[in-house]
Amino acid sequence: MELKQLKTFVVVAETLSFSKTADLLNFAQSSISEQIKLLENDLNCKLFERLGRKIFLTNEGEKLLSYAEKILNLCEEARHDLSGSPAPSGTLNIAMAETLCVYKLPEFFKKYCNSYPEVELELKIGNCENFPDMIRKNKIDIAFTLGNNVSYSDIISKTLYREPLVLICSNSDDLSKERKMNLSKLSEKKLILTHRECSYRIDFENYLSDIGVSPKSILSLESIEAIKQYAISGFGVSFLPRIAVKKEIENRQLVEINYDGPEFFTYAQVIYHKDKWISPALNALLNMSLEQIK
Repeated sequence: MELKQLKTFVVVAETLSFSKTADLLNFAQSSISEQIKLLENDLNCKLFERLGRKIFLTNEGEKLLSYAEKILNLCEEARHDLSGSPAPSGTLNIAMAETLCVYKLPEFFKKYCNSYPEVELELKIGNCENFPDMIRKNKIDIAFTLGNNVSYSDIISKTLYREPLVLICSNSDDLSKERKMNLSKLSEKKLILTHRECSYRIDFENYLSDIGVSPKSILSLESIEAIKQYAISGFGVSFLPRIAVKKEIENRQLVEINYDGPEFFTYAQVIYHKDKWISPALNALLNMSLEQIK
């Protein structure tokens, strides 16, 4: 096996396209096919199979992918250790919850980029439920999540801080005048909530179910900004991290509802694979996040 072949294999496994891999690696498509064929001959197994116009990893290909990623990571680690230049550089692929990306992390990443100008950041917003699998497949280096405190056997998770969750409504809603609302009144209201897989939505809905409260209807939206605009319009009541609605509460576009019930919280965590090589760039990001994100 050659490193060039392994790198090509990993890119083909990610794109599931020989033509896209050729464009990304600046090779002729015939060269990509030849590299994969040589690798298959060397290992005496089929790594990809074609079904119609699409290609898929075989079981043997899935096994090799795990080894190939580790081998390439070790090579990169050796290159950095022997280069005599420990200064953080390279590219970091980072996934984040929308709330953290928009309302918590801009200033943090500004400081990081100013401190380490040789590091290029690629930021992705997505659903936190997908991040562990993305980490296992090496599609991202690290993720900043918002949800319940969770632990994994193969992923390291570190809690950064605890974020309060609040009920909010338009300043024109009758609930905005309540000194202490009984949650049973939500049975008369429309709720505007995040996607169904969101951990804090699940916790809130489970609690309402436990106390016998069934909202009039529920509108699910992917975007936090969209949820806020619907709430401001008077469409209904929402349940969001306080940091996401802090500005709107301060300028009275939204009102935080004081209710008779338990407080709810969600947790910001940073997660990465236990076998991930901690490059100087990643190490600097981890240290800075644990020191500054509170």
